[in-house]
Amino acid sequence: MSAASLCRSMGRLALAAPSSSSSVRLAARPVTLTASRSLASLASSSSCLARSAVATPSIARLVASRGYASEASSSLTLGNLKPGQPTKNRKRLGRGPSSGRGGTSTRGHKGQKARAGNGKPVPGFEGGQSPLTRRFPKRGFNNVNAQKYVPVNLDKIQHWIDRGLLDPSEPITAKELFETRCIHSLRDGVKVLGEGAGHLQTPINLVVNRASQSAIAAIEALGGSVECRYYNKLSLTALVKPQKFIGKLMPRPADPVSKKDLLYYSSPKNRGYLAKRQAVKQLVQQQQQAGGSQ
Repeated sequence: MSAASLCRSMGRLALAAPSSSSSVRLAARPVTLTASRSLASLASSSSCLARSAVATPSIARLVASRGYASEASSSLTLGNLKPGQPTKNRKRLGRGPSSGRGGTSTRGHKGQKARAGNGKPVPGFEGGQSPLTRRFPKRGFNNVNAQKYVPVNLDKIQHWIDRGLLDPSEPITAKELFETRCIHSLRDGVKVLGEGAGHLQTPINLVVNRASQSAIAAIEALGGSVECRYYNKLSLTALVKPQKFIGKLMPRPADPVSKKDLLYYSSPKNRGYLAKRQAVKQLVQQQQQAGGSQ
């Protein structure tokens, strides 16, 4: 018999003794109660120690299982990383009626919220009626192949020259315009417009993607020149931000592929660079023919 059970038995016997006992028994009762209480305290203390001895490893294991409360036994490296453990057990559904979550799996009987994969309808769903996105009429379309150019006017270019930000003696390209913050984005290139042509007073040499006819006329009237050159995304990035290709092979200048671009850059009216290339070829052929005839 353990000490705790012995203490409890002695305590019951002492309490069950009759109150109308002899004087000897009355005299002996406090001694018995005192002894039983001392034994009970001893037994409780021993049992508490035993419980603490048993509980200490479990507490230690509990603390060790908590990653946020335990101290790191070694340095944190990529080799000892592991995903965090879930704080709650997964709610298992549809595992029989004894689990309490069987049958309808806590979804109730029928209805939209009981269907698989449709507990939350997609945005824009209006309960089955025609949604607003379909009721509203549509006009036109968005051309995915459309090119968006950054416009720049001649009066702004003249203002930048007056401030000393642009050098008119050197060809002005998208690189100079972007670095001096005359334009703030690149998109698909730069297009020069003729607005403010009356303020232009300096002959300039422009090499840009596009130029309007009024801008070409105003620039050439002062003795300047305009060359429209084709750039794709890669060649435009190499022109404006060459630091991105440090240690890499610089891309070669791009040439147009679509029929629309080929016609535009081959037209002398638009001052396309392909028209100049064709003119140089014709000049070389004429010189060769003249040399052969002699």
